[in-house]
Amino acid sequence: MNIFLHYQKEILNSLKSLEKKKLIKIPNKFKGLTVELPPKNTNAAISCNAALILAKYNNISSLDLAEILKKNLLKTFKEFTSVEVASPGFLNINFDINFWKKHLLKIIELNRRYGSSNINIKKFNIEFVSANPTGPLHVGHCRGAILGDALSNMLIFNNNKVTKEYYVNDHGGQIKNFIKSVYFRILEIKKKKSFPDDKNLYPGDYIINIAKKIIKNRKIKNFDNFEKIYKPLSSESIKHSMDMIKTNLNMLGVKHNNFVYESNLIKNKTVLKTVKKLEKQKYIYKGKLKAPKGESEKEWKIRDQLLFKSTLFGDDTDRSLTKEDGSWTYFAGDLGYHSHKISRKFDVLINILGADHAGYIKRIVSATKAISKNKIDLLCKVSQLVKLYKNGLPFKMSKRKGDYITAEDLVKEVGRDS
Repeated sequence: MNIFLHYQKEILNSLKSLEKKKLIKIPNKFKGLTVELPPKNTNAAISCNAALILAKYNNISSLDLAEILKKNLLKTFKEFTSVEVASPGFLNINFDINFWKKHLLKIIELNRRYGSSNINIKKFNIEFVSANPTGPLHVGHCRGAILGDALSNMLIFNNNKVTKEYYVNDHGGQIKNFIKSVYFRILEIKKKKSFPDDKNLYPGDYIINIAKKIIKNRKIKNFDNFEKIYKPLSSESIKHSMDMIKTNLNMLGVKHNNFVYESNLIKNKTVLKTVKKLEKQKYIYKGKLKAPKGESEKEWKIRDQLLFKSTLFGDDTDRSLTKEDGSWTYFAGDLGYHSHKISRKFDVLINILGADHAGYIKRIVSATKAISKNKIDLLCKVSQLVKLYKNGLPFKMSKRKGDYITAEDLVKEVGRDS
């Protein structure tokens, strides 16, 4: 139920009745009639622009036409107590007390659906949080989680179909280091071996908890050879890490409908198929990239690699799809993932990104345009980074160092509503 749309329709009907009486003329393609909130400090409930948009067609001043319409509105709508004409021709309308009593009863009957809209309903995919599955969520992830969830809920309230999605980056160097960290903790527990002093590993206590769960489950019997057990160890480690993340999200009141794993997209060759498709469209080529800004040209290795022509879509440079060892880059994985989104026939894609990913927007928007042949919109919403201070000084969190404040700590401290 929408008071503005209701009276937009009713006032249009009253204008048509005036036309039948040959008191006014209405063009065949009549557009632009609005009923909305009046300006601030105006003593009225709603405001209508009918006189403004019909004055020229009727060869009359908008103020004179407004006076004609005013008389008709007061005669037609018994619930209108007053209609004031405001320059240059707005009709500012007030309702009597009985109207408001009935209106409030309708609101109560509608319960939580009041204020929702059935106009322009679409199918949305909103991807948010998508933190690497290398440990629990920290306070830096909370802002994007709440922004994505609130936006999703608002669209759902307005009768849109919304898929709340989490993209699990369970592939690449960081994941290998995470799995190694779990492995060394298992060796520490089972064989009393010291955890290596390696800055690439994750030393946090949560790694010990994951290691204990894997030992307890007994799905892996022998831990002598890391390479032999890498696949099952990776699967178990990521499962327990994602369980932690889902628990953190649940504490925040956030529930995703869907979790898409990067490893599955690579295994199903979605990334490769997407790259091949873009190659046929001449958006991918073999070439060399110059050193990025800030990188030393002496240290930068110029090499042949697969490149995506993101400059065709307004990006400042073409983007690499393969690493030096031939494996896919993070961006190549994202090509596959967004191709997977597009294949599921959403009308609008929305990504919630942290401010540290703002520079990534041009390339992923351009990739989505290329894959969908400009048929799908990708909107990227950026949430600012969370700044923390400790003892009056900026405090930089690091999951790898195990030096951070978890989302769980935050919720316990201030409650999820804050």
